[in-house]
Amino acid sequence: VISGDENGYFHPTRPVTRAEFVAMLTRTLGINPVVSNVAAYSDVPKNSWAYGYVQAAAGLNIANGVSPTTFAPKRTISREEAAAFLVRALEQSISSSYQLPVKDANAISSWARASVSHAMQKKWLVGYNGYFRPTQALSREETAVILHRIQENLKKQNGTAKPLVSLGWQYQSTTEEFIAQVKKSGVNTLSPRWYFLQKDGTISDSTDTSLVHWAHTNGKQVWPLFGNKFDPDATHTMLSDPNKRKAAVQKLSSYIDKYQLDGINIDFEGFSPADRNNFTLFIQELGTALHAKGAVLSVDIPPDGDSDWSDPFDFAKLAKHADYLVVMAYEEHWVGGSKAGSVASLPWFTKVITDLLDEVPTQKLIAGMPLYTRDWYQSSGSLKSTDISIPQSYQLLSQYRAKSVWDDKVGQYRSTYQKQGVTHTIWLEESRSIGLKAQASLQWQIGGLAYWYVGSESTDMWTAIANSITLKHAREKL
Repeated sequence: VISGDENGYFHPTRPVTRAEFVAMLTRTLGINPVVSNVAAYSDVPKNSWAYGYVQAAAGLNIANGVSPTTFAPKRTISREEAAAFLVRALEQSISSSYQLPVKDANAISSWARASVSHAMQKKWLVGYNGYFRPTQALSREETAVILHRIQENLKKQNGTAKPLVSLGWQYQSTTEEFIAQVKKSGVNTLSPRWYFLQKDGTISDSTDTSLVHWAHTNGKQVWPLFGNKFDPDATHTMLSDPNKRKAAVQKLSSYIDKYQLDGINIDFEGFSPADRNNFTLFIQELGTALHAKGAVLSVDIPPDGDSDWSDPFDFAKLAKHADYLVVMAYEEHWVGGSKAGSVASLPWFTKVITDLLDEVPTQKLIAGMPLYTRDWYQSSGSLKSTDISIPQSYQLLSQYRAKSVWDDKVGQYRSTYQKQGVTHTIWLEESRSIGLKAQASLQWQIGGLAYWYVGSESTDMWTAIANSITLKHAREKL
């Protein structure tokens, strides 16, 4: 975490820079460097030794810059700045009321006072002879003491908390490609798209047992997806007929034993609100059958939008019969919509979670995140958009020398470029935006995270997500 120089000297009184403090703090917390494609700050370029640490901190909202585009990495960090960084890292929120029992309280900057008060209460930072010395540079020996105190608290055990589900859907990839993609990810639960409802109410079966074998050999679970292909007529045919519903339950239940599956993921979308009660009944019947075999039932749900898209879902009743509800917290702005915008801005994403927690038990909710984005542009007077993977968005940024500006209001970079005289706009999903979404959802004790879809991301996004989980566990100990 902190060491001496090549000649064996520690230099205890030497001041610590902002970049050095961020690096030492993130290492103490077990947070890994994030090699993002887009630099958060212009004065911490990709070839800087501190790049990965500062990017990781930006993705967790631990350390802010001195301006929206600069970090001042070589500037010495003051004691009040260190207090602010510590509190941002180690606490979700702090009280707006505070006490500052030090003689130089008036010298503490207004933006730092609550953080200094909290850091002193926690004894992360202490005063000297009744003074806090807020603007004094933090020394290496002071930093060592602070980080040692944190390390001692991190040794506490969390108990036997249930591991978070990390569900990844397969899409447009072979089994071999999917396995290779999962190996690079943080996914512990695989959801291949194997089962689909047919027009006559039967179920197609595309099971590949080699994936099940690989997953179990590597300590992962398999919850194959059963979808309705957005077909309202076929969905109604099956749901409204007790015999067809029973046959579907028996067929899916038989797959648990036949293929040694760990669960089933239901993905019914675009069906009629008139089938709401029968869909709930289907989930109840399927849940009973799967639970008798020790298998898990998860149900994909849309955000609670009070629309024909969400009206078929009785969230509260579904939560009684399913183990998990997986909210697809994306499509804030959609293909064919009248307005360009983010697939999932941070405020919108957070509201989707909070709205559902009024009806769904926290531990039963899984937050689905987008590993894709859209390229928006005007064509023949109409708004158009194209779905693109994260690597594809990076390629466009590089090819057309796009300008990317961080927008705090949406928690994303807004990138623009010109192609054949037409302005294109992309609200980027990358490690910083996805890390903030993961952190936002993990402020509650939810059941886990899900990703649409595995293979469309960049590898640094998995590091950012893992860092969010690591920070959650660290905060629980502190």
